[in-house]
Amino acid sequence: MYPLAEGEQLLWSGRPQRYPHGYARYHGYVVATVSFVALVAVGVIGTVKFGVDLALFALWPGFFGLVLGLAAERNRQRKVLLGVLTYLVTDRRLVFVADRPSGAEFRWVWLPDLGKPRVRDHGDGTGTVGFGASLRVWLRDQQFRAQSSLATMVPELIAIEEPEHVADLIAQHAPRSPAPHR
Repeated sequence: MYPLAEGEQLLWSGRPQRYPHGYARYHGYVVATVSFVALVAVGVIGTVKFGVDLALFALWPGFFGLVLGLAAERNRQRKVLLGVLTYLVTDRRLVFVADRPSGAEFRWVWLPDLGKPRVRDHGDGTGTVGFGASLRVWLRDQQFRAQSSLATMVPELIAIEEPEHVADLIAQHAPRSPAPHR
């Protein structure tokens, strides 16, 4: 199955070149660690100052392990997804293709629905093209759901070669794209 519609032109295609590291990829670890430290502090204060039974705080390491495990699984799924992902930029859409052994999955965003493309250079010849989503919006969209990893992704082209060129192509064609049929 070919993911392009009749009359649609492919402008660029590419794959992520590597898995970029950064705070946004590890926010779950940071949240779990800060929460655990805060809970330990509350436990110590509660035990020393108010004489609260220490057994009440025995479940906190389990909670910490659960949150840490969820964060690790989310990052594992993201790495696997980036290994099978292909990006297609057309004159109408930005298409994400995940070619897994169980079958190909296609998701897309109409170019007029994207914000202004922003390029973040990784310093190794690759970069990420994002579309104006702030960290707060990105974190909100990363909810843990029992569905495809593609469904919760904020549209961005991660660790691609020639990111400035791709961002220019998207910016040039976004205003001229036909209105999507909804």
